[in-house]
Amino acid sequence: MNKQILFTIKLVSLAAMPSAFADLPGVIVADSPLAYYRFEEAPGATTLADSSGNGLDIDYTIPAGTTVLGEPAAIGSGALFNGDGAIVTPLLLDPTVGDFTIEAVVRADVGAGDMVILANQDGTLGPGRSNLVVNAGRFFTTFLGGATTNSGVMAAEDGFDHVILTYDQSAAGGADPTFRFYINGEAAGTSSNIPEAANGNWVIGANKVVTTQLFNGLVDEIAIYDKRLDDLNGDGDIADSAVGTHYKEYLVDTDTLVNFTSAVTYVDSGMSADLSWSVSPALTLLTLDDGSGPIDVLPQTVDCLGGISVSPTVTTTYTLSGTGPVGTESLEVIVVVDEPAVVESFTSNVSKVRVGGEVTLSWEVTNGISAEIDNGVGAVDAMAGSVVVTVNANSTYTLTASNSQGDVTSQVSVSVLILEDPSLIAHWKVGEAPGEIGGTSLIAESETGFVGTFVGTPTFDTSDPAPVPGGSTASIVFNGANSWVDVLGYNGIGGSDARTVAFWFKGPSVQNNANGTLVAWGTGATGTRYDTRVNANGTGIIRTEVAGSGSNGTAIMADDTWHHCAVVLNPTIGTTVGDLQFYIDGALDTLSAVGGTPINSSTANNVRIGASQGIANRSLTGKMDDIRIYTRALSASEISDLVAPLDIPLVITDIERQENGSVVIGWSGSPGEYSLEYTPDLSNPNWFELSDNEVIEAGETTGTSTDSSVATNPANSKIFYRFRKID
Repeated sequence: MNKQILFTIKLVSLAAMPSAFADLPGVIVADSPLAYYRFEEAPGATTLADSSGNGLDIDYTIPAGTTVLGEPAAIGSGALFNGDGAIVTPLLLDPTVGDFTIEAVVRADVGAGDMVILANQDGTLGPGRSNLVVNAGRFFTTFLGGATTNSGVMAAEDGFDHVILTYDQSAAGGADPTFRFYINGEAAGTSSNIPEAANGNWVIGANKVVTTQLFNGLVDEIAIYDKRLDDLNGDGDIADSAVGTHYKEYLVDTDTLVNFTSAVTYVDSGMSADLSWSVSPALTLLTLDDGSGPIDVLPQTVDCLGGISVSPTVTTTYTLSGTGPVGTESLEVIVVVDEPAVVESFTSNVSKVRVGGEVTLSWEVTNGISAEIDNGVGAVDAMAGSVVVTVNANSTYTLTASNSQGDVTSQVSVSVLILEDPSLIAHWKVGEAPGEIGGTSLIAESETGFVGTFVGTPTFDTSDPAPVPGGSTASIVFNGANSWVDVLGYNGIGGSDARTVAFWFKGPSVQNNANGTLVAWGTGATGTRYDTRVNANGTGIIRTEVAGSGSNGTAIMADDTWHHCAVVLNPTIGTTVGDLQFYIDGALDTLSAVGGTPINSSTANNVRIGASQGIANRSLTGKMDDIRIYTRALSASEISDLVAPLDIPLVITDIERQENGSVVIGWSGSPGEYSLEYTPDLSNPNWFELSDNEVIEAGETTGTSTDSSVATNPANSKIFYRFRKID
C-alpha cells in the first residue's frame, strides 16, 4: 500500500547547490591563506605545521601550560587550551597594511572574563591587539582598533562555531563598516573601527602578552588571509564572497542535520504549522516521517535549507532523518493539537522595587495560541518571553494564555519601596540593571544614570552579593591588577560641600597593592584629592585622605567578610579631613588618626571606583556592592537603614500543584528562618508543622517551599498554608 503524507512544499529561493564540494581544508587552501593551522599533530609534537604551504610552521619544542594536541575536534583533531597556555606563531602581519580575514573553528568552554582566541603583538610584546575574542558574556568580539566590535552572537554552549572576521581597509574613514563578522555562515556585527599598527607575532590562545585573557576550549582550524573572504577580488562587490562556501564545507565535514524546527508548537485541529530545517549540503538521503512512513524531501531542499507546511489533526511527532559524509542523524519536532494551554511559569525578577523602578516579567507557556498580560502590557509572545515594566505602586500582573480549549491564567505581584532620596546623586546597585551582568559597565540606578566603564578586568559575581537590604543579585570584583571603573560622566562633589559616600566591601586586609582604593576623585594638590581606601596593608581599617593628610578609622572592615562602610562630611561639624565621620556596619567608628587638612575637593577628574584617581598602583583587591554618593550628610539612623534588613511583609505569592501531587509555594519576607505550617480547616485553631527550616537568605526577599507529603494524600482535598518566622 502506498503511504502518503499531505504536505505543502515551501521552497526557499536561493542559489542552486554546487554540483560538487571540497571539504573545508580544501577550500581554505584554495583561497591562499597566509597561514593555516589545523592542529592535527599528536601530543608531544615539537612542530605545528602550517598547512598554507607558506612555511610558517610553529616551533613547539617548549610548550606553554597544559595545552593538549591531538584532541578530538570538529574536523579531525584540535588543540585543547586549558586557560594556562598560548602558542606563538611566526606570522608577522600588520593589520593596517590592507584587507585581511581571520577564520576559525572553535569550541569555547566556560572561562572567567574575556578569552582571546587570536591576538597580534607589536614588536616584542608591545601594545598589539586582541584580534578574536570570546568575551565575558560569551559573545564573539574583536578589539582591533582599540575598541570592541561585538558580533552580537554568543558562542555555542556545548559545540563548535565557524567564525569569520573580515577587515575592509578600503572603507576606512568612509561610511561603510570596516569590520564584518560572519558566525556559522550568517552575517553578524560590524563596526567602523580602524586597526592600529602592530608588526609582531600573532598569538593563538592568549592576549598579546601571552599571560592574560587565556583561552579555554578547543581550537580546531585557524587561518589568516591578507584579503577579504567576503570580497576575494577586493572590488567592493561581495558577489564573489567565499563565506557561504566555506561554511557549507564546514557543514560537510562536521554536520548531517544542523537544525529542525516548527514555527509553532501548538495548533488547533486543521490549522497549519511550518516546519523548516538546515542540513549539510552533501546529504545523500533526507526523509521526513509523521508516523505513517518516510517521504523523500531531499529534492525540496535548496542550498541547505528546506521547509514544509503541515496540517495535523492530532498531536504528531515529525522525524527528519538524513545521511551524509559524517553519518546518519535524526531530529524530532512535536506539534501539539487541541490540548489545553499550560502556563509553565510566570515570574518577576524581583518582588520589591523602588517607586518608578523596573521589573522584568518572564513567562513560559505550552500550547498557547495567544497570550496577554494586563496592567497595560498587552499582547505578548504566546510561547515564552520577557518584558520590562515600570512599577509605580503595588501591582499584580495577570498572564492569560489562550487556545481553542479556553483560557488559563497565572499571577505575579510586585510591591514598591519608598522613593529614593533626591540627594542620592549616584547609586550603583551592581548587577541590577537590565543587561548589566556579563557586560563591561556599571549602570547607575539613580536618575542621573551615570555609567561606569570597566578598565582592565572587573567582573560580576552573582554567587556572592552583599547582604543589601531589599536584596542584591551580584557584587563587582576587583583583582588588584590595574582594574577599576571610571565614571566618565561624573566628577564627584567639589570644595567642602556636604557628602556621604557609602558602599558594601568584602576583601583582605593585605591588598595586592598597598592602599587599595575604594572610591576616589579629585587631583593631587593638597586638599583636592578625595580618596577612601583600605589603610596600609594588614590593618584592615578604613582611611580617607585629601593629599596633605588623612583620617583613619578603628573598626576592622577588611577581613574577607561583608561590611558596610560610610564616610560623611558634614560642614556644620567642620570641613577638615579630621571632621569626617566613619560608620562601619551602621555604627559610628572612632578615628584612630586625625588629619587637619581642609577639604577642597577638585572636580577636574571623574569618579573612580576600585582605584585612586591621582596615585598609581592603588587598585583594589576585593568586592563591592550597592555603591552610593549623596550630596548631603546622612544621619546615623539613615546610615543604619542602609545596613539593617528591610521589614518585608510576609506574603505567600504563588501556589502551584505539580503533576506528582506536590504543591510548590512561593513566598516573600525578611531574611531569616521560618516554619511552614498547614491546616485542613481555618475554623479550627490548630496549625500543624510541615517544616521548621524554610529560609530566606541574607540579601534576599523571596523563597520557594514544597509540600510533598500532606498535599500528595488524596484524602486532603483542601489545604491552607502559612509561614511563621522563628525568632
